[in-house]
Formats: sequence, C-alpha cells, structure tokens
Amino acid sequence: MMIPQRLGIVTGTDAPELTADGKALREALRSHGFDAEAVRWMDSSVDWSDFDVALLRSCWKYYTRPDDFRDWISTVEDAGVTLLNPPDVVRWSMNKSYLSELDAAGVPIIPTAWVEPGERPNLETILRERGWDEAVVKPAIGTSSAGAWKTSLETAARDQPRFEEPFSAARRTGSTAGGETEGQTLSSRGALVQEFAPEVADGERSLVFFCGEYSYAWQSFRAPDEFGVDPNFDAEDRTYEPTEEIVAQASKALETAAKLVGVDAAHLPYARVDGIERDGEFRLMELELIEPYLDLGGHDAVGDLADAVVSVLD
Repeated sequence: MMIPQRLGIVTGTDAPELTADGKALREALRSHGFDAEAVRWMDSSVDWSDFDVALLRSCWKYYTRPDDFRDWISTVEDAGVTLLNPPDVVRWSMNKSYLSELDAAGVPIIPTAWVEPGERPNLETILRERGWDEAVVKPAIGTSSAGAWKTSLETAARDQPRFEEPFSAARRTGSTAGGETEGQTLSSRGALVQEFAPEVADGERSLVFFCGEYSYAWQSFRAPDEFGVDPNFDAEDRTYEPTEEIVAQASKALETAAKLVGVDAAHLPYARVDGIERDGEFRLMELELIEPYLDLGGHDAVGDLADAVVSVLD
C-alpha cells in the first residue's frame, strides 16, 4: 500500500486557518491520496522534515518579514521538501524589481522608475523627467496594494517626506504584526514609481494559469480613492473573457518569467498574471507567483489546482 505524501498547505499569522477555498483544496488533495493539512510558515514548532510537499496558499503578510521568509524557504529546501511554487521562483518574485528584468526581455509593463535601496530621489523630478502627471509609489517588496500610494506633479513636493519617513507596516497596511519593515524608509527598502494607469478604471485584468496553461480570468474594479489605502480593499470583480491575443500576451509574460528563473512554466502549478489593456495590448502590472487569490470556488477550479499539483509532482 502506498504511504500518503504529507502535504502542508502553507498559511501565515494573519490567516492561520484555511479559507473556504483552502478547505476545499485540502479535501481535493486528500482525494488524490495526500495527507494534507494547514501549517503556518513561521511556526517554529514545525519539523519540516516531516513533510514531503509545501504548497504556498495564504502566507499573507510574508512581506513584513522578508528575510525570515527567505530563511524559511532555505529551511524547507534543506529538509528535502518540495516547495510549490519552486523556491527560485518564489525568491525571484518577492521583489518587484523582477519587472525590470521582464521589461528588458521585451514584456510590456507599466512605465516604471526603479529606486534602489538607499537611494533618495526627488519624486517631483522623477515625474517631470518622464512627463508623468500622476504616479503610484510602491515598495519593492509587498503584496496587493500594501504600502502603495498615489502622487502627482501637484502633490509630489508635499509627498516627498512621506517617501523618506520611517515605513510603518501597521499604518500603511492595517497590519499589527510589525516586522522588519518597521522603522525603515520606503526608499531604503527599495521602491517603484510607476506612471498611473488610468485604464484601471476599466478594470484590472487577472488571468489565472495552471501548469502554464490559461484557465480563466476576471476584472477588478475599485473606486479611485480606495487606491493604496488597504490591501484588502473592497473591489468589485466581474466576469471577463480575454481575447486570444490578450491571453497569448499574458502567457508570453509568464513564459518569459519562467525562462528568466530557469524553470518550465508547466512546472508552476499556479500563476496569476495581472495587468491592464492599453490600445489592445496587455500591459503587465504584476505576476502573482507566491500566494495569489485565485477565486477557486467562484470558478469551480479547486479540482484543477489539485490536479495541477499532482501533475507537477509527477
């Protein structure tokens, strides 16, 4: 009789228990013969050598402790655990500077100015030199809209102190977890200044892929004044059927990312590609390769993700 593989569905401090989708996924994985259970990545009492597979699902707020999270990835690797998505992919996608690599590789992205850790550029100068009326400032390490805020030529001078003041995870994201981001400035941690994309008013596109193959998509709408206030903002999601051209462009972005990291996109059980449409072209905003919301229940895709995990392990 085959001994079931122990599989940890990885959660975090803010969401230690499985979501409804997570519980459904656990049962689907169990139906495939896995001994699946929820486990927190930062739980020091966990002996990861007891697990065969670790599937990242709701390790939200990992970005408040990026060094600890990287150390945990190494611990999992050293224990011989198969991490999904793969460790190199997770490390690479933690820092949004990966967008610069994709840009250099020919993937259309939102025009971006890159602020390296320790740099203290002038926001107004960045906007003027690039001819931008409005821009969005984002920490290089963060999820959703955590720590992101909007600036403009009119307000950039007044916003400059905000760019240089100590970054507070609690104040920017609503988190009370604290962590390594506390006391650091946004510029000292590295940041992105992106041209504001008015197309977000028409809905941010999210395309979901399993094992590198497109599955489904949706559009997210939110009020302009909700931007950057709370990473758990209330957004209205609507059904979205992308054209073949948009699917192909989003797929190319994912395949390019996988190639840059040195993996096959087919070895990624899940991926979410987020962007906007500009003049019929898909412009990448972000690749979600660590713990993306996939709306599995809403798209009847729990079984698809479970099948993808089995496929990758096989």
